[in-house]
Amino acid sequence: MSSHTFYIPPADISLETALLKGDELKHARNTLRLGPGDEVQIIDGEGGRFEMAIEAVEKTAARLRILSKEAEPPPSFALTLAMGIVPGERYDWAVQKGTELGAAAIIPLVTERTEGTFRVPWKRLERLRRVAVSACKQCGRARFPRFSEPAGLVDLDPGNFDIAVAFWEEEKKSLSLSSRKDGVNPGTGLMVVGPVGGLSREEAERLRNRGCLLAGLGPRVLRTETAVAAGTALMQYLFGDMG
Repeated sequence: MSSHTFYIPPADISLETALLKGDELKHARNTLRLGPGDEVQIIDGEGGRFEMAIEAVEKTAARLRILSKEAEPPPSFALTLAMGIVPGERYDWAVQKGTELGAAAIIPLVTERTEGTFRVPWKRLERLRRVAVSACKQCGRARFPRFSEPAGLVDLDPGNFDIAVAFWEEEKKSLSLSSRKDGVNPGTGLMVVGPVGGLSREEAERLRNRGCLLAGLGPRVLRTETAVAAGTALMQYLFGDMG
């Protein structure tokens, strides 16, 4: 199996061949010096994973021949991360780790304590998608997380998920297997983490009243990005593919 992984969208993949374009082509040709005869691994973002051989490299595209294909199944536990927006690369890091840990969807969350203003379409969203693609290539994941435009707590509906959890530093109770409804493993989950300063008490109680469990992550106050990584790993351990 090739050690080099690239992303090709489904539109550029046919039954027998595929076209590598854009930044992926530049990385393969200019940085890695790959050429005809070299074999690479391709992911399509929708669960397709391919072994391909490079047949020709031109200025705008490389033509690849498909050697084999396998499908990555959907996750048994589809976890949506609603992550309070924080400035700079810290949020990139949170997206990267959430992706590596298997988040199925990511919602940038705007709360009372979120800094800045946000317009739709959010300019930063495309960068976050690129961060997620890079993380998928690194960890061997073929199915990319879905992204939403920034949303508020009022836009979240815990009732749409089999389990919904808000990690809040003022809550002492920890999350456990006993949190499952009727003792059955959930198929879908929502995880809420606040921004710098966390959720306000009013926001936490509002989430609780709408059916969201409140849980803590130990005795220490965690940064948003740390809480995202810790909370995602915990939920995947209890209900997903890490247990």
